[in-house]
Amino acid sequence: MKTSRNLQFLIVLIAVSSAFGFGIQSNYEGPDQVELSLLEPAIVLDPVDGISRWWYTPSRKAHIFRHNYPKNVETKPKQGEDLRLPGNILPRLYNIRLLPFIEVGNWTTDGYVEISVDCIISTVNISINSLDLTIDQASITVTDELTGSPIPVINFIDEQSTRELITLQVAQPLTVGGRYKITMKYISILNTLLTGFYRSDYEENGETKYLAVSDFEATSARRAFPCFDEPTMKANFTVTLGRKETWTSASNMPLIRTEPMVGVPGFVWDYYETSVTMSTYLVAFLVSEFVGIPSDPGLSNVEFRIWARADARNLTDYARNIGPRVLEFFESFYAIDYPLPKQDMAAIPDFAAGAMENWGLITYREQYLLTDPSTASARSFQFAAIIIAHELSHQWFGNLVTMDWWNALWLNEGFASYMEYIGTDAVEPDFKMNDQFIIENLQYVFGVDALETSRPINIEVNTPAEINSMFDAISYEKGSCVIRMCADFIGFDTFQRGLTRYLNDNAYSNAGQDNLWAALQTQADLENVVLPATIKEIMDTWTYKMGFPFITVTRDYQTGGALVTQERFLLRKSNDSTDPIVYQWWVPLTYTSDYTQTTKRDWLPVDQVSKTLSNLGASANQWVIFNIDQQNYYRVAYDTANYALIRDQLMMDHQQFSDNNRGQLVDDAFNLALVELIPYATALDLTLYLKYERDYVPWHAVLTELNYIDTMLYNFVEFPNWKNYMTSIVEPYYTSIGFAETQSDPHLEKLSRIDAMNWACRLGVADCVQNSLSTYALLMSQPENLLQIVSPNEKSTILRTAIENGGQTEYDFAFNQYKATGDNSFLVAMCASKQATVLSGLLEMLLDPNSGILRSDVNTVFNNIANNPIGNELALDFLINRWNDIQNALGVTYFPTWYRYVCTRQNTQAGLDKLIQLRDAHLIILGNSNSVKQGIETVETNIKWVSLNEGEIGTWLVANQPARMPKMLYEQQTSKESDKTCNKIRYISSNIWPFKPSVNTGPLTRTLLIHASHLNMKLGLIILFGLVAIAAIQPVAETAAVPVDDVAMEAEDSAIDMMPDESALKIIMHKLEHWLKKCYKKGGCREDYGHHSYGHQSYGYGSYGHGGYGYGK
Repeated sequence: MKTSRNLQFLIVLIAVSSAFGFGIQSNYEGPDQVELSLLEPAIVLDPVDGISRWWYTPSRKAHIFRHNYPKNVETKPKQGEDLRLPGNILPRLYNIRLLPFIEVGNWTTDGYVEISVDCIISTVNISINSLDLTIDQASITVTDELTGSPIPVINFIDEQSTRELITLQVAQPLTVGGRYKITMKYISILNTLLTGFYRSDYEENGETKYLAVSDFEATSARRAFPCFDEPTMKANFTVTLGRKETWTSASNMPLIRTEPMVGVPGFVWDYYETSVTMSTYLVAFLVSEFVGIPSDPGLSNVEFRIWARADARNLTDYARNIGPRVLEFFESFYAIDYPLPKQDMAAIPDFAAGAMENWGLITYREQYLLTDPSTASARSFQFAAIIIAHELSHQWFGNLVTMDWWNALWLNEGFASYMEYIGTDAVEPDFKMNDQFIIENLQYVFGVDALETSRPINIEVNTPAEINSMFDAISYEKGSCVIRMCADFIGFDTFQRGLTRYLNDNAYSNAGQDNLWAALQTQADLENVVLPATIKEIMDTWTYKMGFPFITVTRDYQTGGALVTQERFLLRKSNDSTDPIVYQWWVPLTYTSDYTQTTKRDWLPVDQVSKTLSNLGASANQWVIFNIDQQNYYRVAYDTANYALIRDQLMMDHQQFSDNNRGQLVDDAFNLALVELIPYATALDLTLYLKYERDYVPWHAVLTELNYIDTMLYNFVEFPNWKNYMTSIVEPYYTSIGFAETQSDPHLEKLSRIDAMNWACRLGVADCVQNSLSTYALLMSQPENLLQIVSPNEKSTILRTAIENGGQTEYDFAFNQYKATGDNSFLVAMCASKQATVLSGLLEMLLDPNSGILRSDVNTVFNNIANNPIGNELALDFLINRWNDIQNALGVTYFPTWYRYVCTRQNTQAGLDKLIQLRDAHLIILGNSNSVKQGIETVETNIKWVSLNEGEIGTWLVANQPARMPKMLYEQQTSKESDKTCNKIRYISSNIWPFKPSVNTGPLTRTLLIHASHLNMKLGLIILFGLVAIAAIQPVAETAAVPVDDVAMEAEDSAIDMMPDESALKIIMHKLEHWLKKCYKKGGCREDYGHHSYGHQSYGYGSYGHGGYGYGK
C-alpha cells in the first residue's frame, strides 16, 4: 500500500512539474567571473532582489562561495523580524528520509521527517521553516515523547510563499521543558535553481546523466525538508537516502548499512550515522552515479575521499593529495582533532557557489576541485589549493563553532579567507601564499571599502535577500584583513592559542564576535600582552565602522620624530553626505628604518586625529617605512623628503625593503595620487626602480595601477612616451624571466612570467612578440599537439599576440580551432586584432546565429572588443547603430551590460555625450539600469582624471624618457669578475671600482657615451690600450630634479679619430666615486641581466646606481 500511495503522489506531481516547467533544464546565463575580471573597475551586475547595492565591486573570491542562483529565482519583498522563528521551540534531533526520483519527466523527491524538539516557551503554535514543499497534512503528528501521547493538530497554516513558514496549531499548550516529536510526509521537486535539493547533469560517453545534490547555505535547507532553519537552532541529523542500486549516495556522516527497498525493485536505502550537533545549512545529500576515489590513508588519520564522475577519476589526484594534508595541518594548528570520522569532497557539474563547507561532505564546482595536469595553469592549481584550504578551515570556523546570526557571517568567511593562506602555505610553501595575501585580498578590498557606499563588516540582516547580500568582499576579504591585523598586534603565537581557546569554549555551539574578542583577550592577558585598550574596544572600531584610514606621516628631521594623523580614505567624496559617524579607529602603528632591527610599535587612539611620535629611531638621511609588511588595514602617505629617501633606497638596493612593503609602497602611492593626496610624479618616481625588480608581489601590485594609466593615455599625445617608459621597466623584468617555461620553474616565477609576457608582448618587445609568433606558427602546423606546444600559463598571451601581430592566416586558424574544439581562448584572442575591419566583422557575426560563434560566447566577444583600444569605439558605434538588429537577434538582456563594457575606456566629453544620448534614446531599457549608472559615473571619473593628471604625467614622462644609445659602439662582453663583485658587495669603501667592458667601435668618433645614473662622477683617467687619452667627464644633463642618466667623455687628442672601424678598445674607468651623499648622492649595486646590445648579445652586468650598460660612442 505504501508503494501504491507513493506512486499516486508521483503521477500527480509529474503532471504538476510539467505544468510548471520543472522538467525543463535552465542554465544560469550572464558574464562569468573571467569576463568580469577583464574590466577595470570590475562591473557589477544589476541586482535581482532590489536591495543589493549596485555599486559594490564584486569580491575576487566571494563569488566562489556566494550562491549565484539563476535569474528566474524570484525574491519578494518581506519584513525583517517577521521572517524569524519565534524561538519557543528548538530542535534536538532530525530523522530525515529522502527518495529522489532522478529521471526525465519525474524530478520529485518523496520525503519524510521526524523532528524531536524541546519546548522553551509554552505555546500552541509550532512554526517551522518550509519553502516549495507539498506537505501531506494528513501525515502530520505531534507526540509527547515522555508519555507517548499524541497531541492533536487542529490547524495548519501555510505561509511558504510569503514568510517561508508553516505553522502547526495544537489543541493544548506545549509545556516548558517538555520534549515532543513532530512528523510529516511531503513531496519536493528536484529543481534547476541550484539551491535546496536540486538536480544537475553532465555528459559522459555521449550520454546525459543526472544527479541530485544539496546546497543549503544560507536559507535553503527549508527547500529540502521542514526544519528550524536558523544557525543557532543546531541539532543532530540522522539521514536515510534512497537510490537505484547501481548508483551511490553520500551524506555528512559515514554509511552504516544498505538495505533493499521493500516493494521497489532495483532501489535501496542507505542508512547514515547520526551527525554531530550542527546547523541545518551544513546538512548535505548526494545521490549520483559518481565514484568515490580514496586518498592515500597515510596522508591523514581521517578517511578522505573525492566523489566525481567516473571519467574524471584521473583529475582528482591533486585534491586527493592536498586535502588530507591541509586537514592534518589544521588539526595541528587549532590543536583540536577533526570531529568527524571521514571527510568527503564532491565535484558537482552545476553548482551555484564555487564550494560549500557541508560538514563531512564538502561540495565544489567541478573546475575548482578537479585539475588536469596537462591543461591546468599554475594559477588553477593555486586556486584549487586555496579553495580546498578555505573549505577545510570551515570545519572548525563555521561548523564546529558557528556564528550566532548572519550579521556575523564574517566570523565564518573572514576566518576561512585568512586561514586559506596559512593552510595553503603549510602544504604548498612554493606558492608563498602569505606573501600573496596583500595583492589577493588586502589591496583588492581597499578598492571596495574606499567608497562612501561600503558597509560595516557587522550589520543587521534578517531576510534571505539581505543575508545573501552579506556574501561579499567585506565579509570575505576585509574580514580576513582585520583578523590578520589582530594577529599581528597581539602576536601570532598568542593569537593562535587564543583561537584554540575560542573554539574549545564554543564547540558545537554558536558565538558572536564578542566571544572571539573575549577568548583572545584572556589569552593576551595570560601572556602579558600590553595593549592600549581591550581587544574588543580596538576591533569594534574596525567591524562596526565601514571604510579605513590613510595615515599621514610628516617627519621632523630636526628632532627625529613625526606627526602621525588618521583620516578616512575615500575614492570619491559626496558633497551632501549626512553620515554622522566619526571615522576614526584604533590604529596599530608599526614602523622601521632597518628591517634587521625589531619593528617599532605605537598606537593612534580612536579619539585622536593625530599624534606626535617623539623618536622614530632614524637619522635625517634615513628613510622610514610604516605598516610593516602591510599587516595593518590602512594606507600610508609620507612627506616629500621621506618619499625621496624611499625612492633613492629603492634605486640603490630595493631589497632593503620587504617584498610586501615594496608592493605596498607602489599601490599606496598610486591610490593616494588618484585622489590627489600626493602628486602623480611622486608615485611614478617609485616605479623607476622597477627595472631592477624581479619579484612577483611588487610587480603584480603595481600593474593594475599602471594599466589604468595606460588605458587613460592611449589616445593622447603622451602615450608614445608612456609606452617607451613602460618598455624600459618591463623589458628587464621579462628578460630576467625569459619566454620559455620549464617544469622546474618555481610557482611564483610562473606567475611572474604571465605578467611579464602579457606586458612585454603588449608593448611590442621584440623577443616576446617573435617567440609568440614562432610558437603560434608551430601550433598551426601541429594543432593536435596544443598541450605540448603551448604552456597553459602562456596560452592567452601567445594566442593574443599572434592575432595582434599576424594576418588573416593566423586569424582563420584561431577561428577554426574555436569552432572545432569549443576552446574560447581562441575566440578571445581573435578579439585582440588591431584591424578595425576584422573587429567590425566579429561584431556583425554576433547577430548571425550561423556565424559559428556560440550564443553563450556573444558576451565574451563584445566584452573583449570593447576592451580593445581599437575596438572600443567600434563597439560603442555598433551598440548605437545596430540597436534594433541586436534586439531582434539577441533580445534586450545584453544591453545594460554591453553599455557598461564600452564605458571602461571612455574618457572624453564627446564619448560621454554619445553615451548619454544612447541612454536617453532607450530609457525603457537603459534608464533605470544600475550598470548604466555605474558606467556613466566611470566615464565622468575618467574625464576628471585626464583633466587633472594628463599634464603632470606627461611632464614627468618627458623628464624620464629612457636614453637611446648611438649605434657606434657595440658591447661584446662585460667582465664576469665585475658582476661577481657587484652581486656580493653593496657598498665599496674604496674609491676605485673597475668597470671593464670590451667594446668594438663603429664609425670614427671622439666621444664615448655610457649610461650612468645616480653616480657622483669625477674627473678620471681613460686608458685606451694602444692609445692613451685624458678624458673630461661631464653629465649630459644636469638638473636638481632629474638624475644624471648619461656621461659623455671627450678625448683630448684626435687619436680615436684615427682608429679603424671594429678595432677593439679596452676601457678602464678609474676614479669613480661610489659614495653618494643625500638625495641622488648615494648609489647601490645593480644587476641587469640579459640586455640586448646593438649588434651583439651582451650580458649587461650592472654598475652602481641605475646600472651601466657599457655601450659607447
